[in-house]
Amino acid sequence: MAPKPVSLSHLLHLTLFLATIQLSEQLEFSQSQTLLKVQQLLGYPSALGTLSSNIDFCNIDPTSYLTLVCYEDSLTQLHVVGSNEYTPLPQNFSSDTLFATLGTLSSLKVLSLVSLGLWGNLPESIAQLSSLEILNISSNHFNGAIPSQLSLLRNLQSVVLDDNNFNGEISNWVGSLQGLAVLSMRNNWLSGSLPTSLNALHTLRVLDLSNNQLSGELPHLKNLANLQVLNLENNTFGPHFPSLPTKLVSLVLRNNSFRLSVPSNLSSFYLLQRLDLSLNGFVGPFPPSLLLMPSINYLDVSSNKFTGMLFNNMSCNDDLHFVNLSSNLLKGELPTCLEPKTRVVLYARNCLSNKNQDQHPSDFCSNEALAVTIIPHQQKHKRTTSKAIIVSSMGGLVGGMLIVGVVILVVSRVHKKQVGKIPSKSTLEHVISQEHNEDEVKTTTRSIMEHIIKRVPDKGAVETLTRSIKEYVMSRVNNKRVVRASTMSIIEHVSSANTAKLLTDARYISETMKMGASLPAYRTFALDELKEATNNFDESSFISEGPHGQIYKGVLSDGMHIAIRGLKMRKKQGPQTYMHHVEIISKLRHSHLVSALGHAFECNQDDSSVNNVYLIFEFVQNKSLRSCVSGSSGEKLSWTQRITAAIGVVKGIQFLHTGIVPGLYSNNLKITDILLDNNHNVKISSYNLPLSAENKRMISKGTSPGLKGKVQARIQDADKNDVYDIGVVLLEIILGRPIMFHNEVGTLKDLLQVSIKTDDIARRSIVDPAVHKECSDESLMTTMEICVRCLSGDPTERPSVEDILWNLQFAAQVQNSWRRDSSDHDHSYSPAPSSRET
Repeated sequence: MAPKPVSLSHLLHLTLFLATIQLSEQLEFSQSQTLLKVQQLLGYPSALGTLSSNIDFCNIDPTSYLTLVCYEDSLTQLHVVGSNEYTPLPQNFSSDTLFATLGTLSSLKVLSLVSLGLWGNLPESIAQLSSLEILNISSNHFNGAIPSQLSLLRNLQSVVLDDNNFNGEISNWVGSLQGLAVLSMRNNWLSGSLPTSLNALHTLRVLDLSNNQLSGELPHLKNLANLQVLNLENNTFGPHFPSLPTKLVSLVLRNNSFRLSVPSNLSSFYLLQRLDLSLNGFVGPFPPSLLLMPSINYLDVSSNKFTGMLFNNMSCNDDLHFVNLSSNLLKGELPTCLEPKTRVVLYARNCLSNKNQDQHPSDFCSNEALAVTIIPHQQKHKRTTSKAIIVSSMGGLVGGMLIVGVVILVVSRVHKKQVGKIPSKSTLEHVISQEHNEDEVKTTTRSIMEHIIKRVPDKGAVETLTRSIKEYVMSRVNNKRVVRASTMSIIEHVSSANTAKLLTDARYISETMKMGASLPAYRTFALDELKEATNNFDESSFISEGPHGQIYKGVLSDGMHIAIRGLKMRKKQGPQTYMHHVEIISKLRHSHLVSALGHAFECNQDDSSVNNVYLIFEFVQNKSLRSCVSGSSGEKLSWTQRITAAIGVVKGIQFLHTGIVPGLYSNNLKITDILLDNNHNVKISSYNLPLSAENKRMISKGTSPGLKGKVQARIQDADKNDVYDIGVVLLEIILGRPIMFHNEVGTLKDLLQVSIKTDDIARRSIVDPAVHKECSDESLMTTMEICVRCLSGDPTERPSVEDILWNLQFAAQVQNSWRRDSSDHDHSYSPAPSSRET
């Protein structure tokens, strides 16, 4: 059969069809090759498994892992999300090569590369994507600084860099992205303060910088009229509340360093639905109007220091479904509008009359509130956890003493009298610095007392001051330089008649600087005396050998047990060479240290050079703290005893830092070197002795012009080395398990950090079973929080020793209050006390 002739119209249609196919392949070829190259660079991940050279890329059905969008045969959107079947990147992966390849997609407007394990710096070649409007590279491993070349992408509307390892500061160039609507950089390592240029982003709707290391005061953000979501959680911004636009829908400032009051206009944010101010140090009256904001449905102000009265007739927004008022200083009654079961309402650890959730007694909130009003004016200390702001060594009593101080000042001005002159500083210095006998020192001290009595009219205050100064001066007659410096400080304070400050200083001297009154005076021992005490250093007297030399046990002729540390001197020099160090050692006498009793030199008979130095310390014969906390057998300390022991450790370290001049730092504190005497009193047995060859370079925290670079930095942070060691001790106290290796600390710290944010039951599941039922939640939380801060990888982020002490004293205070409340509750239902209470 002859073939049918082809009509002209059919031929024309066929020609157009073939031409279309040829044109389409020509237009897509370079971009398809780019996608295949990207597939290769990423190691052929399953998310890109559908790509091949013989398919039409613009017509691939979108999936949850891959979406391609084309416009006029050009690729405009590329979305790649890593699947559950994670494919590791090739070892030769280069982010520079990847973005240089993507740069050929000149029409690309949306680039999303999520959860692909990408690493390295975000390269400067990203600037080649000149049409880019949306960039999302979250959940990868990018590090380094955010490149300034992003500012060249003038069309950017959304930048999402979440869950990476970017570090460094957010630079001012971010203000040049005038069309930006979303800026999200949460969960990175960004640091420093925010640039003021942020205020120029008038189109910004979402700003999320949570979970970084950003700090400082926030720039004015009031000009961001379109901002709806602001999340700054888990940074250290503060202390002032930021200036904000009024159209916010969500405001999260959780866990920062805001410490002052909340502005009154916050309740006028008529679109605000979510407000989270928790875990800060906000003070002042709680604004009840926050409960009645027009759009509010989530309110969390927990763990602050808000004060004031709540009343049952207060009004609330009907849409509120979550309210957390816990851990503040609120009094009165829970508003009736918060009682419906359709809402989640938390209000524990206030002083409210409602007893459904644990409450403090009413006077607790009064004393705490008084102390809170004092702190902002002092501005002496870095950020502490919210519980630590108001604690001193005398607990709630300090508030009352400050009131007494104010009254005394007023009375003293009204009844001002002429008083006799106090002995001059030069006279007192002369008496104490010279080899005068005890009576002369007593006489001079008595004149100081007379001056205090005339200037301070309050009899109780005078008694406290005089008792402290007498104890201090008489216990330190042989330590003239410290007596001179400390007494001069007292005299200067007396001259200003600031009684409250005097009381604080007197207690500090009495408790922290005072030598153990039960110890004999520091003296020089004869070598023969030590040989007799140790049976000529017999093996039976040998205890151990550590970084500070060999340690022997001995018994003096008067029956006193001593520990002797023998140090071999590498350089043989005369005794006078070592006297400076011996003078420092003579001051190492504190109730929480194994204190120094004296020293002895073993000299070469030919040239009088020193071969060995023997340091004599009190002997403490009992268990280490580890054996009583995480030991496999024997007595286990209660939670109260553990907190008390931790306080003792911190006081001992505080004395080493500040109780002597120069201070001793980098003491390599270990829980096995912390001993408990028969009364469970803590004594640190090993610390940075000046004569130790290993540690002599770290005697003083002070710096020297000759020290540069890393050595200088290490000495400047030397006190924070001890803070880290305190954190390790606290970790073992909490968990009740021995920490044998350094690499365990990071894992256990993370466990603690996660458990802090969980509920009470989950939190207690990681605590030592021996104590997890007997500790109050607030005491446990406070101890956990300060422990985590102590273990920070950045020394500058670790708290001061004083901060640790305040937190632990607060933990002890709330634990005692909780025990009393529990005991009262038990008594109210029991006709007779149980055997345990007895």
